[in-house]
Amino acid sequence: MKFFCFSHKHGLPFLVPLIRSSPNLEKLQLVMEDIDWPDEEDLGSFTLEDYSDIMFERLNELEIIHFGDTENELDFVKLVLAKSPVLKKVRINPHRCIDEDEAAEILKILLGDCTPCASPVVEISVGKF
Repeated sequence: MKFFCFSHKHGLPFLVPLIRSSPNLEKLQLVMEDIDWPDEEDLGSFTLEDYSDIMFERLNELEIIHFGDTENELDFVKLVLAKSPVLKKVRINPHRCIDEDEAAEILKILLGDCTPCASPVVEISVGKF
């Protein structure tokens, strides 16, 4: 098992090449460390344009355990949604207990009009599994 710090804006440039170098990747499970998060201004963000050259052509399942709903983590899920044409299932397991309203808010962000989705059949679930 590899541990990866995803809470800083520089974490993604290490994760994306790792995924990119695995062209046959069909399932991806990320276990986030439940730590004290840095200040929001330290997290940074990125856009889909930053990774316009990447496609997750075979990825059909993404699971994130201990999801912290930081902007950077939400942006990563948006990237996966936009770049995975055969994605079928996204499961997000928050690091803390959330109610239905909070889960609905995360879904609204991920499925909103501003978030492109390459797969017409993706099913996104948020909550404890």
